[in-house]
Amino acid sequence: MSNEKIEKQEEKPLRLFKRITAIPYLLVIVALLMPLTTVSCNDDKVIASPNLYELASGLDLDDALQEPALGMLKKMETGNPAALEKFRGTMPNFPKMEPMPFLYAILIGAFIAAAFAWISPLGSIAMGMMTMVAMSAFFAKLTEILAALGIPLLSVNPGHGYYAATMMIFIGTAMNLATIIRPIIVELKARRAKKKSAHQ
Repeated sequence: MSNEKIEKQEEKPLRLFKRITAIPYLLVIVALLMPLTTVSCNDDKVIASPNLYELASGLDLDDALQEPALGMLKKMETGNPAALEKFRGTMPNFPKMEPMPFLYAILIGAFIAAAFAWISPLGSIAMGMMTMVAMSAFFAKLTEILAALGIPLLSVNPGHGYYAATMMIFIGTAMNLATIIRPIIVELKARRAKKKSAHQ
């Protein structure tokens, strides 16, 4: 069998592997249907767990909050209008949060990383890392919003969607690295085989 035929046979699994590498990045888009973050009060009780799509389109706290926070919000609306006006200084449409369209960049980044997996593994890795940075930036932004509301007992933590998306990006990165490293190993083996045959 000629070297050209052998190389073609070796390229087929590599092409298939590169296509499969796109799957983890596409699963990021699905993973973000799960809660991206959880908001807890001082007793560690989760009072909200929105996903990326809800936050990007503008979260309605009347629908998203769980007890006891929802009951407190209702009491505030009727019995403490001054506090309500303070909240509206940060969120003009309170109790509806402003849309965060920049979160769609996370979805776009995951999709581009999936597309690049077919043509440029390094580009795919870069886009995957940028997607993770964008998710981290979101948490910083959400912490700022809660701090501006003046409610010190609330804490923000990553949700299941964040952890699942991060895991998928790590898997995609590992697969891209394998795609980059494999041809190098094959080339080194070929060179060693040539040297060995030359000495015989």
